[in-house]
Amino acid sequence: MTSRLITRFRGLHIPQRPLHQTALGLNEFRRTPATRYVEPPIQITENLTLPELNRIRTVPTLNTFYGGNPVHDDNMNKLRALITKYRHLPRRVLSPEEIKNIKFISFAEYTEKTKSGTRVRKVHYNELIALLHKLRTIDLQLMPKPVMEILDSYTGKTADRTSERKTNKTLDDLGRAKGKAKRKLAQAKVYLVKGDGQVLINGKSIVEFFPNVYARKSVTYPFQVIDQEGQYNVFARVSGGGFTGKSEAIMYAIAKALIVFNPLLKPRLSRAGLMTSDTRIVERKKPGKLKARKSPTWVKR
Repeated sequence: MTSRLITRFRGLHIPQRPLHQTALGLNEFRRTPATRYVEPPIQITENLTLPELNRIRTVPTLNTFYGGNPVHDDNMNKLRALITKYRHLPRRVLSPEEIKNIKFISFAEYTEKTKSGTRVRKVHYNELIALLHKLRTIDLQLMPKPVMEILDSYTGKTADRTSERKTNKTLDDLGRAKGKAKRKLAQAKVYLVKGDGQVLINGKSIVEFFPNVYARKSVTYPFQVIDQEGQYNVFARVSGGGFTGKSEAIMYAIAKALIVFNPLLKPRLSRAGLMTSDTRIVERKKPGKLKARKSPTWVKR
């Protein structure tokens, strides 16, 4: 009975008084029938010295017990413990594609997961992501199971959509490469095959469909960039817009189809400005104006 008892409650060491002192020191209600008076509880620590008080007081295991965001602090402590435990494992360098494709949960998702409201700030979220990236640098062949589980728990719902969507395009069963593009109000869909340089647009030859010589130059411009004129046959379907919109939409679609045949051509086509479509369109006419900005002629008299 004289030995002290130690109670463990969520990592906290809570020493207790001996049972014979505790039983005498608890709140005892001594009521008399006449007065119904309740005596105040006896303070069991009044006769203890300061060293004894420091020894028996409740001390939290982690300093984050006193913080205002215990859920986030607990997550950070778990990640730091894993980093310390597996610090001897070999590391690797993450490729830019891997960092871009595999993403962790967003700030909004993490706030909802922790249910901490405004107590989780952007700084806390950035610290968490930094530790997760540090765990990802462990060699994949030696990746521990606890690390894999905690990384999966922080993987976003839409993490792998980008990698699934950006699959490598290949030729179809007929050996054709397909490309789509837009320019102004025109939309073009192009099929590209190896051939002798024939260009058919909506079932017509390029000379018949585009009487304008500058429009024909725009269509054949991607082949000039890669020095492969007359080596591909083009079958295009285009709608909407005028000569400029149609010709440049086909031009961008041909450039995208060429990448399917040879991905190494992308840098050259990108430097020529053929990998990003021109998004400019004609500005709409305004009320009271002849065009978008042109005003009617003003005569003083």
